[in-house]
Amino acid sequence: MILRPKLWLKRIGLALAALAGILLLVGAAFTLYSLKAYQKTWDVPLPATRAVHDSAVIARGEYLVHGPAHCADCHAPDGAKQKMFRGEIVPLTGGTGEITFLGDWTAPNLTPDSATGLGALSDGEIARVIRTGVNREGRIALPFKDTYADMAEEDLVAILSYLRSLKPEPGVAPRKRINLLGKVTLAYFLTPYGPKHPPIRQQFRPDTTAAYGGYIANVIGRCESCHTPRNLKTGEFLGAPFSGGMPFKAHARPGMVYVTPNLTPDSTTGVMTLWSEEAFVQVMKRGAVFADSPMPWGSYRRMTETDLRALYRYLHSLAPVRRDNGPMVQTAKAFAGRANP
Repeated sequence: MILRPKLWLKRIGLALAALAGILLLVGAAFTLYSLKAYQKTWDVPLPATRAVHDSAVIARGEYLVHGPAHCADCHAPDGAKQKMFRGEIVPLTGGTGEITFLGDWTAPNLTPDSATGLGALSDGEIARVIRTGVNREGRIALPFKDTYADMAEEDLVAILSYLRSLKPEPGVAPRKRINLLGKVTLAYFLTPYGPKHPPIRQQFRPDTTAAYGGYIANVIGRCESCHTPRNLKTGEFLGAPFSGGMPFKAHARPGMVYVTPNLTPDSTTGVMTLWSEEAFVQVMKRGAVFADSPMPWGSYRRMTETDLRALYRYLHSLAPVRRDNGPMVQTAKAFAGRANP
């Protein structure tokens, strides 16, 4: 039987309508499941990590929190940011947090306040969220900070001990608004993380070696997180580690972005070859040139020369990667054109 053109087109239309209906039903079911599944809990045991009262351990924790681990960069109130940029110790009562494609959430109070801070949490619950990303509710916490999973136990104890030593102060309570993309990501793509390998050292003796600099760069400072090109919707790394290329909105300059530089020792496109070790230490100690710079300069300028020299030597030990990211400050339009030629 030969179908007439009109009848043939009608049947194709009906088939496409039926297919569209099926896709809508599948999409609706997927969405409804995601809205529930993202709240799933994970049976991750609490670590045996416990805070101590040793003054030297607490001092190490203070150095990490306000220095290379740059916790204060997010967990300090907005009104304290200028003090933080100057390298001063600031309160850890919480900040405005982050706004991303997955949603937005506060950076909560880290003091032992029972109502808004860590006072109601056990040492194990605090250690678990750092080590595995599983929060007090047994769910995956956002933002995802998986690099902290490899923190040496001694440093985790130090940070926990310092936070426990703080005076309880009321502040910003945990709050999150996760959008549909965030819920889908949580439902299908994120699982609790954990250490990828044993800590570099069990008993820390900070030195100027590249090995110790690697620990600072990859675990404590999390330099790779910003200095590696990433998918801004999923956080997936898209290029060579430390090759730069991540854009950050310049809040004081409408239409402009800061683009993280290439930190590999490439002689043409890397910034590390521009500085001697002494110059690098001075640059880091000087602090921010631009007040709205996304880099936590205030925390890094508190770093010891030992740590900075170790970091410099580690970055120079990396394989050179030729990646031209353009100027560190450029228009958002220019960056988009460079990223999508």
